[in-house]
Amino acid sequence: MSHQLSDDSRETALAAARTMFPHDGLPDEAYAKVVSELDGAAAGDPSVAASIEQGIAQLDDPQRFVELDDDARLEALRRCEGSPFFDLLKATAVVELYDNPLVWKAFGYEGPSVHLGGYVKRGFDDLDWLPDPPIALDPTAGSHHR
Repeated sequence: MSHQLSDDSRETALAAARTMFPHDGLPDEAYAKVVSELDGAAAGDPSVAASIEQGIAQLDDPQRFVELDDDARLEALRRCEGSPFFDLLKATAVVELYDNPLVWKAFGYEGPSVHLGGYVKRGFDDLDWLPDPPIALDPTAGSHHR
């Protein structure tokens, strides 16, 4: 498959997305969707491609971003904050990560329920974490009697 972004740029973008949105339980595959979307945006617009490459270059200066420890990665991202690249990476990652069934599964979210008849009859109110029998309400609770 042909890519607009170089392999090094793709690797840096993936590491940057993972650093911005760290979820240890998510596989790189989830973050790769972010990179694929960035790559597609770069292929469709030379100015976007230039912005991404410039942002990657900034992250990789003076040392490759992927070689940095976690604290240094955060500092490198802080230096880019507010740049067109940073904003594009953040916006793309929010959509591509959190609108992804692979990620939903990792977080225990079942996804939308409209096509399944909604949540009402699907156990949204299963309160198995409450004591059984339920704690009785104190009739004087919340009253202002003295």
